[in-house]
Amino acid sequence: MPENLRLVAGYATTGQGAGPLIVTARAGLFAKYDLGVETRLMRGARGVVKGLMDSEIQFGNLAAPALLRSNLVEKSDLVFLTGGINQQFLMGHAGIQGKEQLMNGTVGFLGDGGLNDVLVQFIIYQMGKEGISGVKTIPLQDSGKDKIESLLAKKCDALVITPPEAIEAKRRGCRILVDFSDYGLNFALGGLAARKSYIRENEAVFQKIVRAYLEGMHRYRTDRSFTVRVQQEYSEISDRSIAEETYDT
Repeated sequence: MPENLRLVAGYATTGQGAGPLIVTARAGLFAKYDLGVETRLMRGARGVVKGLMDSEIQFGNLAAPALLRSNLVEKSDLVFLTGGINQQFLMGHAGIQGKEQLMNGTVGFLGDGGLNDVLVQFIIYQMGKEGISGVKTIPLQDSGKDKIESLLAKKCDALVITPPEAIEAKRRGCRILVDFSDYGLNFALGGLAARKSYIRENEAVFQKIVRAYLEGMHRYRTDRSFTVRVQQEYSEISDRSIAEETYDT
């Protein structure tokens, strides 16, 4: 790889999952390893997959399902280089006090084949085993912060959401009904991925990427002030306290 070649790292959304990647970049840790890395917001996890396959980006941050589906269905050669963040909740609108009230209720479903869809199907199955039956999915066109408005408008009774949006939703009266970690479910919300073929051709570069990311994850977990500021900036959070609570959660 030529020394002057710039690398582009794509990320799926502005949520917490991309935090370690952005912290790594903003802390100058890619530069520490002589890597010129531009971070670029893609069009969701599918956008990251497409960007990798089209060589628009060289590595990317995304949740696991889209990558796995690309391997199984499209026979791609994508692999994860690192893990990242695992934190998801099922939240209900203000009228739902507990998951038992979702009997014959609805859960918002994006239908994009991403992590949201996997977790929605998982929790409906689990609630069915617990006697909470008749839960149906209802399609949502919204994503990111727009999902909160869908929940507040009661377009659905509950939906899967991650910080920092989950923190904002909680402050606006929504309730956390399920913490997916209670089920021992750790389905990667964030992590770095790349094409096997590209890694083979640039092994030394990707060793540097992983080293930088590990240092970035350490910075993410140990430097609260810096991480909160970065989270607030790239997620465009006007209220710093939401970024702080996202970090603390």
